[in-house]
Amino acid sequence: METRPGYIPAALIARHIAALKDGGWTEPEIAAAAGLDRSTVHGIVTASHPHVHQRTAVAVLALAPCNAPNRVPTLGTARRIQALAVMGWPLAHIGHVAGMYLTQINDVVAGRRKRITRAQAEAIDAVYRALCTTPGPSPRTRTIAARNGWVPAQAWDDIDNPAALPQRHAAQVSA
Repeated sequence: METRPGYIPAALIARHIAALKDGGWTEPEIAAAAGLDRSTVHGIVTASHPHVHQRTAVAVLALAPCNAPNRVPTLGTARRIQALAVMGWPLAHIGHVAGMYLTQINDVVAGRRKRITRAQAEAIDAVYRALCTTPGPSPRTRTIAARNGWVPAQAWDDIDNPAALPQRHAAQVSA
């Protein structure tokens, strides 16, 4: 199939949309940010549009995966969840109190989700602040946390800093 002047293969843009979605964007957010109709973005993703206009391509390519609206990195959230697990708080309990599914909590802790909504991060932070001074009820969770090498909150100088490394002495004292 020949490309008309001013149009490019949609597969190129579909790959960028996939990267945006991996970064936390949703199709409606992509459409809104690019000034497109939702059906246009969906048509590109599902390959029902074999070609897209250059203006559409430029609008989509201007969006960056790391700039997903209302999304934040999961690193600090994962560390908070892990610190609570070190104290014996089951992941299911943390998720329940935060209003998140256990699968979401597991994905954050395992590093399968790189970004979450700001509301989810704030909910986990609220749970963390409420529980971080109280030992949890589960010895099994403590054992799993130790097996995974997770560290308590005291091990972090800055729990949200990607460059921070845990203080091993604090980790050993609290474990």
